Order: sequence, then structure tokens, then C-alpha cells
Amino acid sequence: MNITTLIVIISLASISLSLSTLFYLFLKIKKIDENYKLFQDISKELIINKKIETDLNEMTAENVIKTKKRNVEKGDLNSTQIEIIKLAYKSEITTRDVIQQFNITREHASRLLSALANQGYLKRVNNSKPYKYIIDEKGKMYLSE
Repeated sequence: MNITTLIVIISLASISLSLSTLFYLFLKIKKIDENYKLFQDISKELIINKKIETDLNEMTAENVIKTKKRNVEKGDLNSTQIEIIKLAYKSEITTRDVIQQFNITREHASRLLSALANQGYLKRVNNSKPYKYIIDEKGKMYLSE
């Protein structure tokens, strides 16, 4: 074997090795590109899901606020408030009466009576201590409905 043949064989081996290395790198780059695209898709999906979650939370909070506001505007009352109005319809009532009737704290009873008075269902009689509450026109109308 002469030197020229040897150089040609070595050159061909070198070219073959270079081509296989290039092909291997091409496959690795392709895999990296696929993974990057997959990562982009997952990232976009996570961003979209986070946005949806945020929007839903905002909508839920907004609906709760609107519902509470609407309930206050409509004058929706819970069963305890309705029973308090019924008690006041029969006779004047005090915080103590509400405490005994519903087995609740003084603070809670006071808040309920104040809220009903502020909403116009009851009227507070200020000339006595403890304060007494009587049914007001809005309370009478509510009970007649």
C-alpha cells in the first residue's frame, strides 16, 4: 500500500467520522429544538391557565361583591332577622330579648338590631335605656308581603 492510498483512506475515514459527528449533532439539535418547542407550549399553557385562574378568581370575587350589594339593595334578610322583625311586630324588643330568644352573644344581637334599624325595618326608641326597638313601616311592609 502506498502512501497516497493510505492518505486517501485516512481522509475518507476522517470525512466519514466528521459526517457522522455532524449527523449526531443534527439529531441532538433537532431534539433540543423539539424540547424547546414543547417547553414553549407548556409555558404558554401555564400562563394561559394562570390567567384563566386569575380571571375566575376576580370574577368570583366580583360576583360575591355584586351579590352582597344586590342583597343589601333588595333588603334580603336571613331567617334570624325575619324572626326579630316578627318579635318587634308583636311588641317592642331589647337586645336582651334577642339574646334570650336566639341564644346569641350581646354583640351579635346588638349588631343585628342596629343593622335592621339602619335598613329601616326597625326603629330605635332612644328615650330609654336599654334601647328598645319597634317595628318600622318597612318592617311592616316586609311582613305583609
